[in-house]
Amino acid sequence: MRAVPNFRVLKAAAGCLTLGVAVLAALPAQAQRPDLTIRIGQNIAVGTPQDLGVKRFAQLVQERSGGKIAVKDYPAGQAGNEQQMIEGLQIGTLDMAVIAGSTYGNVLPQANVFAMLYAFRDPDHMRRALEGPVGQEIADALLKKTSIHALSMSWYYGTRQLTANKPVRTPQDLVGVKMRVVPVPIFDAYWRAIGATPTPVDFKDLFTALETHVVDAQENPLATAKGAGVPLVNKYLSLTNHLVANSVVGMSDDLYRRLKPEQLQLIKQAVVDAGRYHDSLVAESEKQLVEEFKAQGVTVIEPDIAAFKAKVADVPKRFDGGRLADLYSKIQAVQ
Repeated sequence: MRAVPNFRVLKAAAGCLTLGVAVLAALPAQAQRPDLTIRIGQNIAVGTPQDLGVKRFAQLVQERSGGKIAVKDYPAGQAGNEQQMIEGLQIGTLDMAVIAGSTYGNVLPQANVFAMLYAFRDPDHMRRALEGPVGQEIADALLKKTSIHALSMSWYYGTRQLTANKPVRTPQDLVGVKMRVVPVPIFDAYWRAIGATPTPVDFKDLFTALETHVVDAQENPLATAKGAGVPLVNKYLSLTNHLVANSVVGMSDDLYRRLKPEQLQLIKQAVVDAGRYHDSLVAESEKQLVEEFKAQGVTVIEPDIAAFKAKVADVPKRFDGGRLADLYSKIQAVQ
């Protein structure tokens, strides 16, 4: 016997379907499923300027695309360490990443110039150099060598300072000291020239390495050092001002090729605008952090910067057979 349709049930179901469609149509664009989701990684702790800069980028992209592009951020090394994120960009398992410029020295010789001590005079000089012909030269080389697109090379990571478990006033005070460095060759060359014993340690392991004396000194921007808990284990801060550091906002070639021109332009502008916000946070924090370090019992030292500069003056001519000396000179010539 054929079943007789229950028209009351069918009518009720049709009414629910109509209501569901109406509710979906009434939802704001942000609540609807995006056409594209971008995965972006960075290695620094949650709440630091870099983390907040990435979150501002995500907010700007979602708002300006009307919710059609979503950004999923992976902070504090959730997408891997910086070398792993570079590899992710190369093979397309990660769409974007904010990575310290010096880390790219592992895959691109020219990027070692980012880690040359006293190359940039101040943050403005860094921006002028890296947003001009010098930066474009490095970006072109990066794309050719790795297929990674540098959307910006001039996010201001901060001015790197030195902390240790003893006072450091001159290079002599660092002789034989185990010092955590970013695991790239140029950092090793510079700190050996000063007299330290460079010891590569991944950033996420920095606090434990200092606490257990795997290393006894480190160098980072103050905001980054604070985020890692460095003032709890290193009680001496030397304001060496040895490196005005940059971060590179990179994009995989896989994502780049999938984007429509208007999407790419929107993302590029969001990188620029989020970068300005990020840089303002770094600059503001640097004004306050010295006092915060003091409040945590850290002794602040004004070291002999001229002595540090003298120790590293010949490194650009010696490192990698002197092949970076020309690029270094171009940066120095930027006014």
